[in-house]
Amino acid sequence: MLAKRYFSVLLFFLFITGVNTHAQVDESYFDYMDLFDLQMVSSPEISPDGNTIIYERVQYDVMTDRRFVNLWTISFSGEDHRPLTSGKTGYGSVTWSPSGDRIAYTSSEEGSNQIFIRWMDTGVSASITNLTESPGNLSWSPDGTKLLFSKFVPGSSSVVKPDMPAPPEGAKWEESAQVIDKVRYRNDGGGYVEDGFRHVFVISAEGGAPRQLTSGNHNFGSPSWTPDGNIIFTADLSENADLDPNNEQIYEMDIETREMTQLTDKRGPHSNPKVSPNGELIAYTGYKDEFLGYQLTELYIMDRDGSNLRKISDDVEQDISSITWAADSKSVFFRYDEEGNSKVGNIKLNGDFVQIALNLGGASTGRPYGGGSYSVADNGRFAYSEVSPIRPSELAVGQVPTRMATKKITNLNAELFKAKKVGNVEEFWVESSVDNFKTQGWIITPPDFDPNKKYPMILEIHGGPHTNYGPRFSPELQFMASRGYVVVYTNPRGSTSYGADFAAYINHNYPSEDYNDLMDATDYVIDQGYIDEDNLFITGGSGGGVLTAWSIGMTDRFAAAVVAKPVINWYSFVLTADGIPFFSKYWFTEKPWDDPEQYLERSPISLVGNVTTPTMLLTGQQDYRTPMSETEQYYSALKLQDVDATMVRIAGSGHSIYAKPSNLFRKVGYITGWFDRYKN
Repeated sequence: MLAKRYFSVLLFFLFITGVNTHAQVDESYFDYMDLFDLQMVSSPEISPDGNTIIYERVQYDVMTDRRFVNLWTISFSGEDHRPLTSGKTGYGSVTWSPSGDRIAYTSSEEGSNQIFIRWMDTGVSASITNLTESPGNLSWSPDGTKLLFSKFVPGSSSVVKPDMPAPPEGAKWEESAQVIDKVRYRNDGGGYVEDGFRHVFVISAEGGAPRQLTSGNHNFGSPSWTPDGNIIFTADLSENADLDPNNEQIYEMDIETREMTQLTDKRGPHSNPKVSPNGELIAYTGYKDEFLGYQLTELYIMDRDGSNLRKISDDVEQDISSITWAADSKSVFFRYDEEGNSKVGNIKLNGDFVQIALNLGGASTGRPYGGGSYSVADNGRFAYSEVSPIRPSELAVGQVPTRMATKKITNLNAELFKAKKVGNVEEFWVESSVDNFKTQGWIITPPDFDPNKKYPMILEIHGGPHTNYGPRFSPELQFMASRGYVVVYTNPRGSTSYGADFAAYINHNYPSEDYNDLMDATDYVIDQGYIDEDNLFITGGSGGGVLTAWSIGMTDRFAAAVVAKPVINWYSFVLTADGIPFFSKYWFTEKPWDDPEQYLERSPISLVGNVTTPTMLLTGQQDYRTPMSETEQYYSALKLQDVDATMVRIAGSGHSIYAKPSNLFRKVGYITGWFDRYKN
């Protein structure tokens, strides 16, 4: 036993000092470098006539450690499959002109991100902008002569500048101070917030100077056209928008006069409004805001002038997003997650709805979260990105109302997976030990799994907390399985896709019995007979980091833990995270200084005195969602408790550690290296 422990410690030391451990994994197993061979489908856009689909093909470049995207085209039947672009820059935001003769898209091929037009008959493309900030939310005017888009418009700070002498010629003085006066002053993934706001613009489809349509010190979102050539969008034009999130209203604008009409007046959120093709109705998503961390997102319909508001999604028990009107204005397509499966539905104006596609998934290299997108043609043909538990996203198609069976029309990774084995993924359900809820989970077994052997187990916990895992291909978890671990992931209470009561259980009550759900799932998998009970490990990121730290404060059954990008102290978190106006208002009932006890009683730091589990902390250096200070607090507390603890600070990373392949490899390597160290 002593020799085994010494050997495992040596392996961990070699790993953290940079030695390549790739050879430890069977060469036939899916492993790190195979990520650079993956090709994944994202963001399909089908032509108005339903005959042609353009999609983003996502890959990763081994030399630059970055994601790149090219555009490909394919017919609805799966024929005539060919690239529209090539190279290792970026292409995206494809939108078809109403007649289907052109597409608009964004690209950085000329350096900065610009709007391009491609003429589909000739294949000629050209940029039509020379913008200094990246455009988004592209949409064609109904007559095809204009494009609507939004972009950030820099502003100037109102902060008083100090009266200072100028440095002498040749002197080297320190750089100017960074002065901040915003409520939300930094965003994870974006860094410190610049002065300015997001505004709406229109430009001729033939190019020329864009015209700014909105103005003022407000952000404008979700712009789209009305059939008669006006536009609608959302904005919070109150003077308290910085401190009072979730209160956007819907407006209509005449783009010639720039006259605005407010269409909603109740408290928001009013999100993603879309005018019906006949111009008579507006659909949008939202909810009656009760200032809770989780509230079910519903689908609403109102007349064009904002009157006759009604909710039509009473029979849909899941959150609704990504709405699209049917061409006949009689129904709305939408995306929703149900029992960990991302789906497309269609709902009539009377509330009747049907599922038309399932297994949506995005081009993700991280954990098995929901994702994916769809697009619908005028004739009811649709395209979407489809994923399976053991294969990344591909392109699939279907048609309504004929209810033709959906079919996958690409197989981009067929040859790769002829050569590489991945772990099998098995679904399970377990009864709660505390009430009538059930927990859904999945088990990934290592390649070449033998049920007669005993395997170490990793319980991997999702973040959010109001999101879900599902039967979706996850390179991150497959890498763990390739290293000989059975990987278990679940959707404990608080997860979405199981109805409002299940998700809302942890409102002002997190963590709580979600811990019991995780232990029930652990017990279930142990009962299958192939788990070595002396080698149980636990990890999770973000909300999963919260639950990992909470769990090791509640039990010592795990041999080691990795707490990734956690919240440890809710009091400090709500004052340092990038969502300052949101968290204290929606996740708690009082500000922290008015009721510190409710913050402490749900903070993992309150249980640190119980912890004996060897624990690694792992967080991105530029993480502003769960700031590094949370990790540092827990690390220091563990050290004061004389618990074996290590802190890993991932360079060049915010909250999304998987964004760069090398950091994804580091994350998995440090997690499994730590667990290898403590195997019995």
